[in-house]
Amino acid sequence: MRLGIGFLAAALLCAVWIAAPVRAGDDLDWDPEKTTVFIVGILEWERGDLWSSFPAAMVDRRDQQLADFFRAAGVPDDRLVYLQDAEATKERIDKELTALLDETDEGETVVIYFAGHGYRDDDSGETWFACYDAGDENESGWGVREIFDAVENHFSGDRALLLADCCHSGALFDVAKELAPDSDVTYGVVTSSYAHNTSTGNWTFTDSLLAGWRGEGVVDLNGDGAVALSEMARFAELELAFLEGQKSMFYAGEDFPRDASLADVESPAASRVGERIEVEWHGKWYRAKSIAADGDQLLVHYNGFDSDTDEWVGPDRVRAYYPAQFGEGDRVEVEWEKDGKWYPARIERGWYGLHKVRYDGFDESRDEWVGPGKVRLRAE
Repeated sequence: MRLGIGFLAAALLCAVWIAAPVRAGDDLDWDPEKTTVFIVGILEWERGDLWSSFPAAMVDRRDQQLADFFRAAGVPDDRLVYLQDAEATKERIDKELTALLDETDEGETVVIYFAGHGYRDDDSGETWFACYDAGDENESGWGVREIFDAVENHFSGDRALLLADCCHSGALFDVAKELAPDSDVTYGVVTSSYAHNTSTGNWTFTDSLLAGWRGEGVVDLNGDGAVALSEMARFAELELAFLEGQKSMFYAGEDFPRDASLADVESPAASRVGERIEVEWHGKWYRAKSIAADGDQLLVHYNGFDSDTDEWVGPDRVRAYYPAQFGEGDRVEVEWEKDGKWYPARIERGWYGLHKVRYDGFDESRDEWVGPGKVRLRAE
C-alpha cells in the first residue's frame, strides 16, 4: 500500500569534519577539497500520471543552487555528481552513487541530496524516493534503506550527515538511530518532517540549508560569527514550524560533531530582520516575517501570500508569535490531511504551535505532528 506521496529533497552529506568547538575566525570544520557530493533533483517524471510535477519549483531550483554552492566552495569536479530529472533513473542513481562512494577514503565524510517525491508504506513502515522512472510498485523507487546500504558497504569514511526536505523525510532519522549502535559510520540527520508526515512542495527547508552554508547572519543564532551544524538545524526547525506547520528533526550520533562550523558570517543580521511575528490586518492576526526595518517600522511578508501583499507596519499592529499549546495528555480532535475529517486523539507533546498526536485506537506507528489549526479540544 503506497501512502503519503509528496515533495522530497533528501541529502546525505559525507565530508571531512573536525570535532572542534565553533569559534569565530577559526578555519571551517569541513574541507571542500576532501568532500564528495551526490545531488539528485527530480521535479518531473516519466510517469506523469503517477507523479505530479513541480513547475513552480523549477524557478531558481534549489538543488541546482546547492550544486553551484559546493562547486564554488571548492569541491573538486570529479567528486561532485548532479543528476537532474530524466538523468536520475534508478539504475543510474545506484551506479553513480556506488562509484562515488567507492572512491572515498578514511576520515572523509559524503554529500547525497535528493529532491522530488517521497512516499511511505504505512503497513511496513518503509519509505522510498521516486526516481525519474519510478512506477506504481514501491520497490521501483530508491529505498531509504538502500541509501544506508550504499553508505555502509561502499563508504570508507567515518561520518555521514543525512538531510531531507520531503514527505516522510524523518525515515532517515529513524534508520540512522536504528543503525547507530552497530555501524562503523557515525550519522547525523536533519529532516524537514517527521517520518509519518508529508511535506509541502516549497523549498523552505533547502533554503534554510543554503542560508546556513552561505553564512547568513540570521542562522548565527548565538551571534559568535560562525554558523554551526546545530544552529542550521535549529534554524530549519523554526522556519519549518512557523512557515509550513511541519516538525523538522535533528539527530547527531555520539561521535558526530554537532557544533562543527559550516560557515563564517560576514554580515550579522540586521536588527529586527527575520523576526517571526503576528501582524494585525482588518481585526485578525496573521503570521508574518519581518524582511526590513526602519526605526519602529517593519516591512513584513505574510505567510502563504505573494510578495505584492508585503507592507510596512507600525508597532501597534505587531505582536510576538506565542502560539497556543495544548497540554500533554489532552484529549483532542485532529484534522487528518488525507480526508479533511476530524478524528479523536491525545496530545503526546507540543512545541512552537505544533503538536505530536496519537490517534485513539492506534499505537505510536501512526503518530503525527500537526500544525496550527489542525487540533481542537474534543467535545465530551
